[in-house]
Amino acid sequence: MTEYKGKRNIEEEVDIVIRHIKELIENGEANPGERLPAERKLSADTGVSRAKVRLALERLESYGVLMILPQSGSVLVQHPRTALVRQLSNILEGSNYDFNSLVQVRNLLEAESVRLCALNHNDADIAILERSVQDFIDNAYGPARDEKDFAFHTTIARCSHNEVIYQLLLMITPHVLVFYRKLKACSSSPEGVIAEHRRILDCIKRGDAPAAVEALKQHFADITAFAASNKGEVPRMRL
Repeated sequence: MTEYKGKRNIEEEVDIVIRHIKELIENGEANPGERLPAERKLSADTGVSRAKVRLALERLESYGVLMILPQSGSVLVQHPRTALVRQLSNILEGSNYDFNSLVQVRNLLEAESVRLCALNHNDADIAILERSVQDFIDNAYGPARDEKDFAFHTTIARCSHNEVIYQLLLMITPHVLVFYRKLKACSSSPEGVIAEHRRILDCIKRGDAPAAVEALKQHFADITAFAASNKGEVPRMRL
């Protein structure tokens, strides 16, 4: 097992936890669909505080690698082992994509995923989506705000029942989040985000695909306009 020592910043500590989880999967000590070791053990094994372990797990949830379940801990998704390892490698290595291109592709994928979700969802999907919205509300004023916001959007893609769109969105999500963290693209007040998430979910529940797509476009309007501009910093806006 890798030993981790020395003074580190938050991002380095998060990467240490992600790298450790990648090793567990590669070594067959953590399997798709199974629960990861408890936060306490991950903290002891990596030398990273439990708060930073929790942050790493929340990021991996937003990337679609795992699900954090109440009273059950963190459970890896049922993807092939090689796909999980590749996705974690992607997260750790980063990319040279430009922000505008990422936002354009994200808009295309999410518009289709929310349309399909409105058409294809079942009762179990709605329960998952409602839990995701509530999870964002519970964390809207905390450090996991961005991760919980993106987790809602990846959950919509998962509930679209189109695995290709879901996987493509998971591929770019870590890179988009890197820009948000680097450029501090967070809203000073999350009430508008909460209202827009609820509006999107309501359209999905009604099976109104055109309205769901329009609600999503309105949700992304500010960041889409910014990404197309040449300004040097991101305004505090919705994700």
